[in-house]
Amino acid sequence: RNTMRALGKAGVVLAAVLLSGCAIAPGMKMTEPAELPGGPVVRVQPITLELLNTMEAQQETRIRKVAEEFATRPQGYVIGVGDVLQITVWDHPELTIPAGSFRDAETSGQQVGEDGYLYYPYVGMVKAAGMNVAALRDVLTQRLGKYIESPQLDVRVVAFRSKRVYVVGEVARPGVLPVNDVPLTIADAISLSGGLTPTAHKSGVNVSRSGKVYEIDLKALYDHADSSQNLMLQHGDIVNVLDRSQQKVYVMGEVKRPGAVEIINGKLSLSAAIGELGGFNQNSSDPGNIYVVRGTDRDKPEIFHLDARYASGMLLAERFDMQAQDVIFVDTAGISQWNRVISQLLPSISIINIADNITTN
Repeated sequence: RNTMRALGKAGVVLAAVLLSGCAIAPGMKMTEPAELPGGPVVRVQPITLELLNTMEAQQETRIRKVAEEFATRPQGYVIGVGDVLQITVWDHPELTIPAGSFRDAETSGQQVGEDGYLYYPYVGMVKAAGMNVAALRDVLTQRLGKYIESPQLDVRVVAFRSKRVYVVGEVARPGVLPVNDVPLTIADAISLSGGLTPTAHKSGVNVSRSGKVYEIDLKALYDHADSSQNLMLQHGDIVNVLDRSQQKVYVMGEVKRPGAVEIINGKLSLSAAIGELGGFNQNSSDPGNIYVVRGTDRDKPEIFHLDARYASGMLLAERFDMQAQDVIFVDTAGISQWNRVISQLLPSISIINIADNITTN
């Protein structure tokens, strides 16, 4: 958890360091595009109604795509390596319980070997892995039909050992959950792991699948019954419930109490972040120049500008949702040069002690 917290803090500094490369251009204004050394042109995006509508539409699209990605369900449980099967042949107890009637189904069942095959009398070796129960029953019935007239078979999985989901992070009992014939959802997995801890971040649940990480909003599920967030899990998924302490926004510049603001339950607007720290410094701030620095990727840093001199600007700030590790900078009245802003931003980051892991070349 300490490593994740350090990485999160380093991300803020990285965003600022990326911007510092632009200080080599004296006189450059924040409203002008700037080219990072060896990198792309960074443009300051004004926070407008059109931008907010676009960002909200992109978020809805992202949620829909994630739901579609998790929507595929297998047609019945697919047998895998390690699963234990109970095969019952009616009127033939010598085949059904050859080891005796006092052993439980799991102990006396047939286990699928590492090669995916299982052995059954008269039938021999059968490739069971990759089949569902109905398909395996049909194969066994067909082969036994050569030795037994009209065999009546029942096949069921009595021990699910081939598929599992991993639940880590802020849950009461992190660990491994078996995937059985009942579809497993994110809410099920968290409940079976003892539920969320008091420090869990409901809107910060990540699911790793096939090399991709998907963000899930459990708050929307728990508080607003949004079933689109209760996604189906499959073998190999890793559910990571993040720590709430990592969800912070840093407010700097001309506010009354510069510092960090925690994103509680996944929601924090730009206006709320500034308000949490006492609002603007009335004597020295320039509400017309509020900047949000976002992104730890050197190739895709984002900078947003808000003019909050009028009521309409604060209405926009109320709709602008903050993200973890964002940096908000409130400019000083009369200062508009890029290099002056950066010279104030970097020391401010050092003051809140989040640059301790940064190395210099």
